Amino acid sequence: MHMLPVVSGIMSLRWESLRSEDVGAWAALVDAAEIVDKTGERYDAGDLAEQLGDSLVDVEGGTRAVWDGDVLVAVGLLRCGPSGDPSHRMFFEGVAHPAYRRRGVGRELTRWALQTAPRLSEARYPGRPVELHVDVSERNPGKAALFEHEGYTPQRWFFVMRRDLADDVPDVAIPEGIRVTGFDFAYDAEARDVRNESFADNWGSARQTEESWRQGYTGTRSFRPDLSFLAIADAQVAAILLTHYFEADTVATGHREAWISTIGTLRAWRKRGVAGALMRATLTEAKTQGFSRVMLVVDTDNPTGALSLYRAAGFVEEHKHSRYVREF
Repeated sequence: MHMLPVVSGIMSLRWESLRSEDVGAWAALVDAAEIVDKTGERYDAGDLAEQLGDSLVDVEGGTRAVWDGDVLVAVGLLRCGPSGDPSHRMFFEGVAHPAYRRRGVGRELTRWALQTAPRLSEARYPGRPVELHVDVSERNPGKAALFEHEGYTPQRWFFVMRRDLADDVPDVAIPEGIRVTGFDFAYDAEARDVRNESFADNWGSARQTEESWRQGYTGTRSFRPDLSFLAIADAQVAAILLTHYFEADTVATGHREAWISTIGTLRAWRKRGVAGALMRATLTEAKTQGFSRVMLVVDTDNPTGALSLYRAAGFVEEHKHSRYVREF
């Protein structure tokens, strides 16, 4: 049972940088917000500690924790991008306790981010243009209104898609010349190269460095190599599928959800059924391990035809979110 805090006025709140010891309170705040927002995203203290340890996050200068006494009521976090070319795409993540919304807390966090992002960007990528991105669920219209008021515009839309594993996983032929194998860290660097090449034309994508790849993809505590697969052609990686699992989802819902975070195929192997073969491997293994469903997020205007691939594999749209952007 979540008890609502007794709400104080905004002037009495304490604003400071996040600290490592705050992750438990932060996880409780995320849980309280999810009850209302229903975005499907949940994180435990370990997941959030990992975020604070990311080298793309300036904990002292790029985070804000808002406290009412000993209760954490809002958090803001700015994440730098791994590249400043052609522009530096930064991300703002913010959450406020439902009891503190429409009281000016979210507005102050949003304005803090607008003031802080250019300074952080200049320190990392001097002279580069800056874009500040934020994801807004269609289930949270108040958040959309807030960011529109602060000068952000929606520039892209994404479907959150679900594939229930109670249904059978149909056979998919593996294309000639391809070998599908479980993820092997011996191919980690090559997998990153495939990701960078295959996402080069995707809107909002940046090349991943060795460090950002490790911290955001295959080196995270949520990464599941046993549910991730590679397509090998002539001893080289032709396509990748990476999967993550967040235990916080299971604790909250009782369901085990596997999240496909990345599917990428080299141009020479597209339209030949390679991604479909990787998808079948993940769905089959997740079903074998007792997962209830597999989730993913896809750009509704993805240029590679990914949306059609996912629908053919049995995924259905669950809800949608928008990417809001403010340029400097």
